[in-house]
Amino acid sequence: MLVMFRFKNYGPFKDEVTFDMRAVKAYKEHPYNLIANDGESSLLKVVSIYGANASGKSNFIDAYDCFSSIVRNSFHNKSKENAASAISQYYFPFAFDDVSDQSDSEFEAIYQVNGFEYRYGFTYNAKRVEYEWLYRTSLASKRLSRILEREPDKITLGASVRQGCEKYIQNIDSDVLALSFFSSLKLRTHAFRDAIWCVMSILPLSFSCDRSVERLLDRYFKEDFNETERPRLLSFLRAVDVGIRDILVEKGKNESLIYAYHDGKNGKKYQLPLKLESTGTRKAIAVYSLVRVAVTKGLGLMIDELNNELHPLLQKYIVDLFYEESTTGQLIYTTHDTSLLDKRFMRRDQVWFTSKNELGESSLYSLAEFKLRNDKSFGADYFGGVFGGIPNLKDFSFKEE
Repeated sequence: MLVMFRFKNYGPFKDEVTFDMRAVKAYKEHPYNLIANDGESSLLKVVSIYGANASGKSNFIDAYDCFSSIVRNSFHNKSKENAASAISQYYFPFAFDDVSDQSDSEFEAIYQVNGFEYRYGFTYNAKRVEYEWLYRTSLASKRLSRILEREPDKITLGASVRQGCEKYIQNIDSDVLALSFFSSLKLRTHAFRDAIWCVMSILPLSFSCDRSVERLLDRYFKEDFNETERPRLLSFLRAVDVGIRDILVEKGKNESLIYAYHDGKNGKKYQLPLKLESTGTRKAIAVYSLVRVAVTKGLGLMIDELNNELHPLLQKYIVDLFYEESTTGQLIYTTHDTSLLDKRFMRRDQVWFTSKNELGESSLYSLAEFKLRNDKSFGADYFGGVFGGIPNLKDFSFKEE
């Protein structure tokens, strides 16, 4: 479960940004929106991010994607001939001044898994990893353990991993993350593998193009769809009222043919290739393929533009799946749709905004930072500009002056 994600000098985010999934204890509404945490601060199940076009919403999702991509590829790229280092591929500093575009970028995240809290982060530039750290805290005893600390020319390991890992330090290049290196080895300690699993357990995804939907559909029907899964998918499709009564998948060596069946006027079922279904229906199935894994396995999703091609009621239906009492899955999504920006559905700490100033610098902040009367409407105040995060529109006309 994601607890916190922090970064700086990435894309339009010049200054440090801290995104916190810990619930504000003073807020008592919607307790089912929370993941209970054994007396500690509860974690939020769902967070929505609003903002004007080009304010930084998508860049926030991209920032986590960049973070996880560096962790995933940092060591593996070294085995590929002539491959650029991951840190050079994913170095995207703030570009609109003469200092930041040559300065270090930084990422850090905190996760909770299997009774422990992991805090992992690194500072880097296009040439090398400057600093890196990994700490683990027992949620039961509150004992903090150092797993890894890295400075420009020195890597220090904690006592729990030193004996089995110290001999490998000299093999870690300056442009490779130590976490990526150690997690690729067969070690007795699980600390590195658990930490990298935490990073990868949050999936960032953009629905801004149809290719994302088609890739998800292809993967789902090739790898996850079977006779056991069929009833659950059909139950979902009936629940969201898209008219599909059955699905047939003909799997081939290179391509799978997928057909949807609809009821006709005479009670007969009629076949339609899935590629001819509406964009909204295909996206609903693609989102379902992700949500089923996140909700059942307690993983996290970061989805950009969740509202694209989805009716507001269907978006609410998908969001509500994360509020099932037993799930520890998390959903973070960007949207322009304000139908859920309502105190009847969301707590104040579940709503965040992005805004960009005249210098091209984006910021991210929570609705919890504003003092609001209990009878005030989130949506009305948002459109009124109280929270920022809306476009600053100027007069324009096609009429000749």
